[in-house]
Amino acid sequence: MIAILKIVLNAASDKPMYEQIKSYIREAVLSGDIPDKTMLPSVRQLAAELHVSAITTKRAYSDLEQEGLIFTSPGKGTFINAPDAQALTRKFRQKKLEEFAEYAQRLLDEGFSKGELYNEINKLSGDPTV
Repeated sequence: MIAILKIVLNAASDKPMYEQIKSYIREAVLSGDIPDKTMLPSVRQLAAELHVSAITTKRAYSDLEQEGLIFTSPGKGTFINAPDAQALTRKFRQKKLEEFAEYAQRLLDEGFSKGELYNEINKLSGDPTV
């Protein structure tokens, strides 16, 4: 059975198309919407459905394969590989925290204070004391 992906891409988004595809597939797998071992559409098929380049879908699949979320079996297709959703979630969260730390360090290097960064985080979290 091939997964039916209801991906809606936003051309006006700051996020590249391949990142939008990756995010959709990752969220669908981690939420259980796409079960383990489900076959994904081929790179060309998904590209045609989304009206994007095959290079775009190949990049998304390649990145997801590096994360361990999918695997490709030559001559058979590409499949979901979600043996441990909690481990994948931890790995994903760790990567995002590392990206955040790198960006925060750049802001500090550009002259922002720790207090300014803390205040912005508190605003985002809805902290009423800010």
